[in-house]
Amino acid sequence: MNSVGMLRTNKNPLILARSVAYVCQHYQIDFFYFSPEDVDIKNKKINAQFFEKGKWIRKTVDYPCVVDNEPMKSVNKELYASLKEKAILTTNPIGGKSKVFRLLENSHLFEDVLIPYVLVEKPDDVLLFLNKYNKILLKPVFSSQGRNIIVIEQLGDVYRLMNDSIATDYSYEELISIMKSNYLKPTYICQPFIETKTKDGSPFDIRLHVRKNENGKWQKVKIYPRIGLGKNITSNISQGGGISPIVPFLQSNFGEEWRKIKDKLEHLCKSFPNRFESLYNYNLDALGIDLGVDSKGNIGLFEVNTYPGQQFFYAEDAEVRVAYYRYLLQLK
Repeated sequence: MNSVGMLRTNKNPLILARSVAYVCQHYQIDFFYFSPEDVDIKNKKINAQFFEKGKWIRKTVDYPCVVDNEPMKSVNKELYASLKEKAILTTNPIGGKSKVFRLLENSHLFEDVLIPYVLVEKPDDVLLFLNKYNKILLKPVFSSQGRNIIVIEQLGDVYRLMNDSIATDYSYEELISIMKSNYLKPTYICQPFIETKTKDGSPFDIRLHVRKNENGKWQKVKIYPRIGLGKNITSNISQGGGISPIVPFLQSNFGEEWRKIKDKLEHLCKSFPNRFESLYNYNLDALGIDLGVDSKGNIGLFEVNTYPGQQFFYAEDAEVRVAYYRYLLQLK
């Protein structure tokens, strides 16, 4: 039986699950949706939801061959261990930002995109970067969706702290006090601030969304800019940003250089995932690679995410996602 279960903490299937169900039906893959509460670990049974004739129908089934899982929460550790006895889990962890950047730096494989960084352990770590680069960015090691990111800029004797909504000036003494109070715990990463703004002054980044396909090889799903509408720093969609088709966006903001930048992005879609996966001793299934592009067309790596979102392109994501199921099920 070629069965795939989609495991999510949300009790009700959403658009992605329905999109995946349609594609699985085309390939005659038994697909169902379930949440942790649906699993009977003792008897290895699942009270699963199947999409039939436009409705989700409950059926009790055995563990599937493949589980399309979200990153594990510690409360579900026993459940994931039980599923792994019978099934292949698609999504494996890559670690927090500090681990990822340390791996990238130590590998010497990413000089083409790596932005210098330091793990903030004391105020001096920030001050040294500030003296060197004049404008720096702080972001939490364990964070997602662009939350709690700040920029610090030195303007003579004044230190300007900016988040997405406000900018406030402080003295040196006030800056040290704020650093000690707010930015040593939880752990933060400090990087030089890369100015990536549209012509109208909105912050943006470029997301490379890649997945494994039916041959177990990395494939581009989507390249798209994320634009921070009305924001100072972040461009994350969940924080009120928007997206655009990549070609008109590059043409509008980079003029005659747009094609060179597009070629670089396409090349990174092909070269980056294999380099990145080589840093781990287990398989990865998908990556969201976030890049900055400055006014001169230089590209820098902001962040690498496993389990990237697929809002606005569910169908494209579902097609490649199911292609990887087929590979795992040896249906290619």
